[in-house]
Amino acid sequence: MDHTKNVVHIMPSVEMMVTFSGERDAMRAKKACVLYAERIDFKELIQLRLTEKCDQRRMYITTVDSASFHELKQDQSLNVTFAGFMENVVRMLKDCQAGKLELCLLNKDSTAGSENQNSNHDYLLQFVEIRAFKNLVHLCLPCRSAPLHTVLFYINTMLDAAHKKAYLLEQNTQQLQMELNSQRAHIEQLGSDNGKLREALIENTRHLGEKHSMELQQMQDKLEKLNEQRGNELERSRRTIAGLQSQLDRATMDKADLKTAQEQAEKRNQTLSEELTCYKSRISTLKEQNDKLHTELTSAKKQERKLEYKIEDLKQHTTELQEHIQKGNKDKANIAAELEAEKKILHTKRQALEMASNEISKANQIILKQSQELLSQKKTIAWRTEVALQQEKAIQEKDKLLRLREEELEHVRQTVQQLREEIPQQLQSMRHFAHGLEQKYTNQIVTLREHLTTPSGKENYSRKSNRK
Repeated sequence: MDHTKNVVHIMPSVEMMVTFSGERDAMRAKKACVLYAERIDFKELIQLRLTEKCDQRRMYITTVDSASFHELKQDQSLNVTFAGFMENVVRMLKDCQAGKLELCLLNKDSTAGSENQNSNHDYLLQFVEIRAFKNLVHLCLPCRSAPLHTVLFYINTMLDAAHKKAYLLEQNTQQLQMELNSQRAHIEQLGSDNGKLREALIENTRHLGEKHSMELQQMQDKLEKLNEQRGNELERSRRTIAGLQSQLDRATMDKADLKTAQEQAEKRNQTLSEELTCYKSRISTLKEQNDKLHTELTSAKKQERKLEYKIEDLKQHTTELQEHIQKGNKDKANIAAELEAEKKILHTKRQALEMASNEISKANQIILKQSQELLSQKKTIAWRTEVALQQEKAIQEKDKLLRLREEELEHVRQTVQQLREEIPQQLQSMRHFAHGLEQKYTNQIVTLREHLTTPSGKENYSRKSNRK
């Protein structure tokens, strides 16, 4: 029989318990055996092979070809063809594996043995259904013990397969070792890159702190200059108001003199009427100027409201930035706790991120101080606008100063926005990188453990059999 090309396994090799019975059921013993079921392509031939698990030298073979099948069909009243017989044998073997049937190997009686000496079938393989009243035998097949050369042939085939598997496993372990070495080198390279990134982050935070301190100093200087200019403007406005008040007093005295002089001379009356017309024209111009100042004051109030809305938006941005920083700190702590058990490489990253969060909190405190200073400046502006209603030039200069203030606030807001966008991106990239490394190496370690544990038992078994 060609065991390399035409042999087809009907079912995979199965380990099951087989009952060995002696003559007239005198001795019964259950032993663990390995069953192999094979057939030959393009031939009506099936072979069942039983080997004891503890002793591979004890092998029992059952071979059924077309001639022996016809004998079995007549003796045991079978109602199937050879293909149906093969299917039923496979089904009964599966039932034996499941425990529904029991496989028994009987030694023939002395009389039966003398009659079948020519056939060399000294055993019977039975498929028995255990029942309460009487056991039912579904099928009985002739069986013989295998000679030494067939036993050696099958043991050699098993040893060849075991050697091939061991060779493949050694190749896989070598390849996995090479991959592990390359991955370690990659981890070291990533650690060096991480150190460089950490140094760059520290340098950026230092530069940002210096820039913020410079900008704050400039803003404080500008605020001091604004306060000085506004104090000078207040002094000027007070002096002009005092001059106008004196002029008004003089005009009232002139009016009294004119009224007394009206009775004395008509000529003075005419001159006084001309002067009155002149004064009326002046009053109309003053009213127009007053209306213009009112409109400008309303526009200044609108601009103040816009500034208030912008300050509220800035406060909201600062609160959102603080929430993002808190979330970033939580995520950073979780990442550091997870990676500290595997590799203690990213410990310094947490310190760098904490320094960045401290710098951001300092920037938030500076922004809050600036908002408080803006509120105080708004109060002073409201008080000064009530005093300087008629000063158009002062209001225009104040508008220019407010615009400069808005530009400075916009610049501060842009820097804060950049910080808020950069820090979550760095945290996210670090989180993805750490998660990917952890998942990759855990999977590879598990596969290596499985490959190294499973082949070890098979290699030891193959070495023992080679020694025998």
